[in-house]
Amino acid sequence: MQTVFNRNELFEKIEKAEKRVRVLGAVSFSLPYERFKQSWYEKINSGKLKIEIICEAEPSLSYASLISSNKRVSGEDRSYDIGSFINLKNEPNLKLREFLLKNNCKHLEPLDDAVESYIKLQTEEEQKQIRKAIQEKTFDYTDFIQCFSLRTTYLNISIPVINIDDDYYITYSLTRYCDQSKFELITPSNIWYEELTKYFFAYFDAPQGAIKYSTEITKKDNKTEVILMYNNQRHLLGQLPRDSFLGTTKVKVVVWGMLFTRDGRLLIHQRGKNAKDNQGLWDKSIGGHVDMEEDVVDTVKAAAREMLEELYKVEAAGQGAHTKIENMKVNADKPIFLGEWRPEIRYTFPFSEISSQKDEIFFFRMDYNFSKEVVDSPRLLPDGSEVPVRVFADVYAFVMPESFNTIDLKNSKYAILELYELSDAYQDGILHLGDADVDFKATPDLKKIITGRLWEQLNSFADYLKEKSF
Repeated sequence: MQTVFNRNELFEKIEKAEKRVRVLGAVSFSLPYERFKQSWYEKINSGKLKIEIICEAEPSLSYASLISSNKRVSGEDRSYDIGSFINLKNEPNLKLREFLLKNNCKHLEPLDDAVESYIKLQTEEEQKQIRKAIQEKTFDYTDFIQCFSLRTTYLNISIPVINIDDDYYITYSLTRYCDQSKFELITPSNIWYEELTKYFFAYFDAPQGAIKYSTEITKKDNKTEVILMYNNQRHLLGQLPRDSFLGTTKVKVVVWGMLFTRDGRLLIHQRGKNAKDNQGLWDKSIGGHVDMEEDVVDTVKAAAREMLEELYKVEAAGQGAHTKIENMKVNADKPIFLGEWRPEIRYTFPFSEISSQKDEIFFFRMDYNFSKEVVDSPRLLPDGSEVPVRVFADVYAFVMPESFNTIDLKNSKYAILELYELSDAYQDGILHLGDADVDFKATPDLKKIITGRLWEQLNSFADYLKEKSF
């Protein structure tokens, strides 16, 4: 039985695929997409063939290029720098996915996204009927099954693989990442068969495997978000997709913003029914992760941006992305940063400036040492389960404009409280809102703030505001 194939023989097998073609290592294989795209379009559009391409992440390619960029070290006939690898990484999107989109190919989006897009095109009555059918599990998903996906995995691809129908072929990318000429069909007689079978499952099929640590190019931008990963000492380790931090031991950096009125009261909010987690629980003023593209220098701008986005931009369903509807343009330079809150060593504060500029937003960084400690920040999911998340939290205290109130705020139910009122609500389980009493349950983050050392600093900050009587 033939087990080793050359490049042309492999391409012929790809063209004859009947059920699926899955590629692990787009750069490694550098497929001729011009050759396949028309036949793939016809089969994908009809729902007869599933194509899945899993690309290498840029950090992995950068490490690989350290040797490949020097032909005297790699032994190749030319150098392959990171730019060459990135071009190959982008080819599946530029040469294949864009072709499929341009020709209105079906089955390109994840099933849930495709169904939601379809629902939005229907009348209000039809939408109700469809959602009822989904809830009763009688909805027909046939026309919405995804047959093409393009992902990037942030796990190392130790062995590049092509899966054609039920067969798996491997190659090796040792120094050069293109023009492989030998491909081995993995059969039970292979001495590594059991190990390779587990590898194929982990990278192609396991929900908690490479899929969890991958991003996907879709019409929704929120499926491609990547943030930085740290160890317990806040040393940078690399990158991971945002949602993959759920349930891992790796740590991400977040910002917590505590928003005060000028008379020392604090804003809290109740997470909505469309939130991904902690639904219905009362939380700190604002919070969010640090954006890898915009906030790599420090978290000051991240805190300002998160405050503006969370309060003044309307959240899309599932809080995956903000819509274009807003009543304040997100301008991270608008809030004025006044440095670290250190009342024990500062004898004067720039509060005269705050007092004279009643329409501006000012903010301080709180407890720098707190940012060095890993905080357990679990998420309570809609199904009642709890998923651990570990973070470094950079905490900021905002002094809002004199006219600040909750009338124009979006996305949640808000309350502005004295700190003692918040403490009472946490202890009693009842929050007094005007003439009404409502049940009060705090998120794990807010609980940590109320019961930890930050609470003392926030009370000190609130008292200072009251003393200055802005």
